[in-house]
Amino acid sequence: MDMKKLFLIPLAAAVVAVSCSPKVYSTQNAASDEQADGGTYTERTVPVVTKIAPDATVTLRFYDDMPDVAYISAADFHSIVIPGSTLAVTYTGNGQYTLANGDATATVNIKDDVFVSDQFEAFTNQMGLLQPGMPNVYYDGMPFVRYKSITYLPAKATTTLDFGAYGIDIRSDGKGTVYFPFATLADMYTDLYYHHAGFNGEKVVANLSVNEVDLSKIDPDYNAPIIARETRPADLAEFTYKELCFAMDHFYGYPGRIKYNDALKTKGLDKTLEEDIECGPAIKKLLLSENLPDYMLGMTGLTGVYFDGHTAMDITSSLGEAVDHPELAQKFQATVAANQDVVMLVMSAIQMMRSMIADQEAVSLLRPKSYGEGVTYVKKGDTAVCIFDSFNSRNEKAWKDYYAGNGPMPTVDNTENDDMIIFLDALNKAAADPEVKNLIIDISKNGGGSADIVMAMTALIMGKSYISQDNSLTGQRAIVEYEVDRNFNRVFDAADEDVHYDLNFAVLTSGTSFSCGNLFPAMLKESGIPVIGATSGGGACAIQAMCTADGFCFQISSFRARLNTLDGENIDSGVTPTIPIPVDGTIDIQVSDDQTVSVKDYTKFFDIDYLKALMEETK
Repeated sequence: MDMKKLFLIPLAAAVVAVSCSPKVYSTQNAASDEQADGGTYTERTVPVVTKIAPDATVTLRFYDDMPDVAYISAADFHSIVIPGSTLAVTYTGNGQYTLANGDATATVNIKDDVFVSDQFEAFTNQMGLLQPGMPNVYYDGMPFVRYKSITYLPAKATTTLDFGAYGIDIRSDGKGTVYFPFATLADMYTDLYYHHAGFNGEKVVANLSVNEVDLSKIDPDYNAPIIARETRPADLAEFTYKELCFAMDHFYGYPGRIKYNDALKTKGLDKTLEEDIECGPAIKKLLLSENLPDYMLGMTGLTGVYFDGHTAMDITSSLGEAVDHPELAQKFQATVAANQDVVMLVMSAIQMMRSMIADQEAVSLLRPKSYGEGVTYVKKGDTAVCIFDSFNSRNEKAWKDYYAGNGPMPTVDNTENDDMIIFLDALNKAAADPEVKNLIIDISKNGGGSADIVMAMTALIMGKSYISQDNSLTGQRAIVEYEVDRNFNRVFDAADEDVHYDLNFAVLTSGTSFSCGNLFPAMLKESGIPVIGATSGGGACAIQAMCTADGFCFQISSFRARLNTLDGENIDSGVTPTIPIPVDGTIDIQVSDDQTVSVKDYTKFFDIDYLKALMEETK
């Protein structure tokens, strides 16, 4: 669970100058029926920073009717986000173009501003950057896991994006080139590895290499020019709102738990703000404001609309490394003070996590009293427990060095900060101990993380790994299967299928078990492995990174992967345990010489004799 702090105001100052002088052109009609669309414009050549490709430049267009909104040719954008690739654009008549990238095709009609593709996932696929030939699936790049196959239900689906309905204009030069707003293409291509791109007013920055939401991880100076502007051009403010409505209506995954889920899904963001939320019109006004502090609070207000534990739209939180801007901070606080109804909406939405926070506090205080501080493996008689609080800590360098033959096999002795190693250590200890028959995986404080670790763990426990998911845009369900190097010998082969652990497994959950901490017990439960404890905290969608049209980074629950069971059941409400442990009342815990706190009574969750008895009931 990636919780964001509200009202954090890290700020920036420096402005990076672009040396290329703009040139002004007038479009000319072609001799055929292909005609230029858009009028006169200014072109600017700006730097492109991706970290994995040499720094380059790209030419952007700024049309006179929207002089602050960046447009880019579809072919140029495609070549940036998938280096070495090409996008062929063919005019087919009556304002329609075919776009083909070698993997998929789409059509664009610039008269109606409509995009249509029967292969949307393939058309926007950047995941081949991680594993050649891999489709657009959920994968974090750990070398002991790789994509195997995917089954779509139904096999094909047509995706139609009506940009015109949002006032988003697709344009052409009348000579075989199609231009989209930069932000629109960036939204279409963003995926589950956090591949995404932004334009900060001075340069294009694209994340093609790291699993990070904030583009400042690619370019440390990315945020500076965005936050340096205290006012927003009117055309950019209006377009940013339209583009945001389009993006959220189409690319938000609608996991189910938020109050306005159904309204947003049927009406869209704009109408929901106007009709269903008391302070919704105020949020819309803030989002359309030309004043930067107003806009920042408007985005924070959307956290109150969409807060589901994964979606974080508070754009102030991504600017922690920027230079302080005290005047802007002061103005923002004044905006906050004047819009307490928006603040209260945000706080109310966050209250849905209160129970999860209470569960986390109870586990944090009670479990060490049974097992000790910092313990990851504990044994009593024939039952052992692996304490596994995250799927997120990954020492990628150590694993990649090992699989490249440049380092030793990572272990608890030579590698720190890796959750996969914690599990392997516990698994090997239990398997090597002739007394141990039962291994309970305690994820009662696990807030989620990498699906790659879930895939590896499920392969080791139940001999298979897969993700069952819905795509809320295409309407398809998909079963994605993965291969796991189960013996960790750096080879994917038949010997991996022989890896088996003669142990009775169970998983211990609480209301804090969220996201991948929710996916993991869901997968084990449908394979017949008992889930013990309390209903998990839910969290159905994978995360994708986004950028507003003015360059701010944020994250949402993704349309590409709303996780579910094999029979299609949504898991956002949590996994009901096979064997529930009642949480009756509270217990007082002494936390210091002069302080006692009262927490939920989770004592039985960490009583190994009690857990063993529950496991016996399932045999």
